[in-house]
Amino acid sequence: MDIPKYFNNVVLAQYVVTGIPLKVYVNGEYLIIPDVYEISDPNLGSGMTEDGHMVQFDYRMIDHLLVGGNVIDLETYTKALAGDKPKEDSEKKEDEEEETTEESFKLGEITKDVKKARQKALDAEEKALKDKQKALDDEPITENHHYTFGVGDIVKNKNTSCPHYGSIGSVKQIMDLPDTMGKVVRYIVMNQGDNFMPGDSLTKTIDQLEPMEDIDEVNVRKVHGDRKVKNPDTGKDIKLSSALKAKKGTKVYNRARKIYKSLKDDK
Repeated sequence: MDIPKYFNNVVLAQYVVTGIPLKVYVNGEYLIIPDVYEISDPNLGSGMTEDGHMVQFDYRMIDHLLVGGNVIDLETYTKALAGDKPKEDSEKKEDEEEETTEESFKLGEITKDVKKARQKALDAEEKALKDKQKALDDEPITENHHYTFGVGDIVKNKNTSCPHYGSIGSVKQIMDLPDTMGKVVRYIVMNQGDNFMPGDSLTKTIDQLEPMEDIDEVNVRKVHGDRKVKNPDTGKDIKLSSALKAKKGTKVYNRARKIYKSLKDDK
């Protein structure tokens, strides 16, 4: 059995899929791992800070894990993974062999107890999650008492510092973060970008997303995205698809919206 030298993405995924809240301790702070997608890269993972921002981290920099409130360091994990210790050299004293056997037995018992506890927690959380999910599927997210989006709606990533900025997709799931830190949204991407493509599953905090009126804008971008629009501030031509991603209220954005409405009405 291969013993990992650090907490790699395979190890983290084993905890994430159970549904038990997982945090990694990196560079003096805890990062929440909301979804297996955030640790799909074998070299770098992404975690959420307490203020809801996503940051990348190197798996080798993980000091320890916080699994369901329990601290697990690499030494504890590798001991549990190794199970019983190998037989001691025949030249070792008999009392040392007996001590090793006793310690190995205790380690095995601890591992079984942890497994039972995890299973019990999973059963309880699974039922609670099903009840929460059913309610969430039928309830839209609200911010400042204004309707934003719910499951099945089209959303757009508005966070300019996010590598998935500009991605558009259909909301598939809305999840609660641990410790009442808010909610995250999982959506299936419908457009193409440098760091995303149709079919990708992305998970973001709700403050990074904004609702789109309907899917018509996505269709207009696909058909007329390469159409040129003159930026009044620079005098240069840019693509319609890029102009529609500009900051709201700017001259180029307003001009692009007028063109978009005209193309939408002509459909």
